Amino acid sequence: VFTFNCTPSAANPPPSSYVFERDGVEITEGVSGSILTVSSLKRSEDSGNYTCMVTNEAGSVTIATYLNVSAPPTVPQLVMSSEVGPFSATISWSPPSDNGGT
Repeated sequence: VFTFNCTPSAANPPPSSYVFERDGVEITEGVSGSILTVSSLKRSEDSGNYTCMVTNEAGSVTIATYLNVSAPPTVPQLVMSSEVGPFSATISWSPPSDNGGT
């Protein structure tokens, strides 16, 4: 779960609107007033730059954060052994097709 709380510590007059965006695209799903909640995180869909623009009669301010969603990597590719001895072996492999977002 990712929660982005955009409540200002002090605002006079009070905020009239909150606009959340991910990578420049407005988000409306999961928004409740000054809080954005993303419940089921998917790395390919939810990682990115998040912003919240708070507006009142005096003007607006933007708050930004970056979310990196990680997951376990897939298994290595092309695992091979060489130099096999009675008590040791050298193993090499290619990186996994998905590194888990690291």
